[in-house]
Parts: sequence; structure tokens; C-alpha cells
Amino acid sequence: MKFIQYLLYFISLTIILIFYSCGTSTGSRYSQEEKQPEKTKKEKTTVKKYPENFNLSGYHAEFHVPPSNEKNNSDSLDIWYGYNNTSSSLDTTQIPIKTMPGYRVQVLITDNLDEAKNMRSDIYFKSNQKAVYIVFDPPFYKVEVGDFKNMADAKSLSFQLKQLGFSDARVINETINIF
Repeated sequence: MKFIQYLLYFISLTIILIFYSCGTSTGSRYSQEEKQPEKTKKEKTTVKKYPENFNLSGYHAEFHVPPSNEKNNSDSLDIWYGYNNTSSSLDTTQIPIKTMPGYRVQVLITDNLDEAKNMRSDIYFKSNQKAVYIVFDPPFYKVEVGDFKNMADAKSLSFQLKQLGFSDARVINETINIF
């Protein structure tokens, strides 16, 4: 019986606390903010209107660019500013004199010869490098570009090829041809 009395006492106390905590007035907290809008309502606010006939034509500037005296070499596929166009082009008349250790840029490793040939033609036409090789290292075909004696030139070509969309381009040690 005492347990039921304590339970009723606890429930009634909880209800009273909830009733008073939810019903508290917030008027004293915001009374100062409410008085200020009443003052602004009494004052008449005037909005300044600016004319909409502002003319921008007086601010138009013309730029005259003098024609360049440099020759425009349209035959060059070199799109890289600041890079020289000394590519090792591979003609049918050029014959390798000797081979030596050097660097090449490897672009693709695949087991499909047609894929390797397509990649070689893409690189041939998109870059200024004409020395593009397909090396068969069983069971894979590797597409390699260039014959470089120093690493810096190979890294430069690797950067150019990555910018052209060949994201797997990397510098490797390889036996290069000297023409």
C-alpha cells in the first residue's frame, strides 16, 4: 500500500514539474527587443530610390594587340610552352648505330597486341615523340616512348604524357637506340 502512495506522489510531482517548466513565460527575456520594434513602427522609414538609367557604355575599353612577328609553325604538334621541339623522330632512313643503357617512358602493359598498337598510334599523333616502341616481353606487350640518355628528359616526357591523358606513364630503365 505504501508503495502505491509513493508511486502516486512521484507521478503527481512529475506532472507538476512538467506543467510549470513548460509553461514558463519568456516575456521577460525578450521584453527589450519587443519594445524596439514598436519604436521603429512609429517612425516612418524612407527608402531611397536610385535612378535605373545608369549607362555602362562609357566604361567600355578596346584592346588592340599588335600582330606577332614570330613565324607560326603549324607543322609542329608541340603544344608545350617552354619545351624545345628536339624530338627523336624515327624515319625509315634512320638506322640505329648502337644501343646503350638509358631511359624510356612506359605507357602501357597489356596482353592484347591490338590494344598496344592503338596506344602507339594515339601517342604518335598526340605527342611530338615519334620514337614509340612496342616491346614484347612474354606474355605482355609494353608500349614505350623515347630514347633518353638522362632521367630529366624522360621525366619531362612522362609529365607531358600524363597531362595528355596517359595516366600510367612512368620512367623505366631500358636499352635505348642511338641513331
